[in-house]
Amino acid sequence: MTRAVKGEWPKTDLDWEIRLPQRASRGLGQAAPRAEVVIRTPQRGEEHIRVPLAVARSLDSKARGKELLPSSRAELMFAMGEVSRKCAMERAAALIDRRDYSEDELTSRLARDGYASQTVESTVRRSVECGLVDNSRFADTFIRSKLSQGWGRVRIERELSRRGIEASDVPGWPELYLSEESEEETAYELASRRRITGKNDYEKIVRFLSSRGYPLGLATRTARRVLDDLKEEDES
Repeated sequence: MTRAVKGEWPKTDLDWEIRLPQRASRGLGQAAPRAEVVIRTPQRGEEHIRVPLAVARSLDSKARGKELLPSSRAELMFAMGEVSRKCAMERAAALIDRRDYSEDELTSRLARDGYASQTVESTVRRSVECGLVDNSRFADTFIRSKLSQGWGRVRIERELSRRGIEASDVPGWPELYLSEESEEETAYELASRRRITGKNDYEKIVRFLSSRGYPLGLATRTARRVLDDLKEEDES
């Protein structure tokens, strides 16, 4: 169901209206509801163009304020493009104001909001050019944050890849961020906090460290080290 928003358009061969969706709950990660711009011309008949809500509301505001009085389909389409690019840039700035984004993350988020691929591409490119988005900066912050949370290199590399960044492209990874010794000690510290029950402890520690992103060889060494240390304590 939609709610039509009509204005007093000039009397030409062009007739158009904006249809806003009824309010509905939106689940996490779901695409945002979109509005429709309905265009009617003798040459093309009736067209339904889906646009993000922000774009539809801006178009409606301009039309009601007599700022937008297109006399042809071409004029309306040009105005829609201009408004869409402006709204997409404002949306990108608002998102980045809350946290840093990688290029791939911002691309996916704007696409999910309903912006056309060409608009998304130009918005992300402008965001990179003006320094709002920087994959190297994002990767550096992301890596340091996740290392402080006890993530291993495998998980960090996997999650960076999900965000469109290959770890091999990050300057100084992994040498400048962690050494084999520091990774071993972090894994040992994490594993030492695990509750030892006497039942499948070795397997549980290995699974736990693997889930945190530590290589299998390191996980098995750490599990043996933790259990050996506990055994020595019990015997002393």
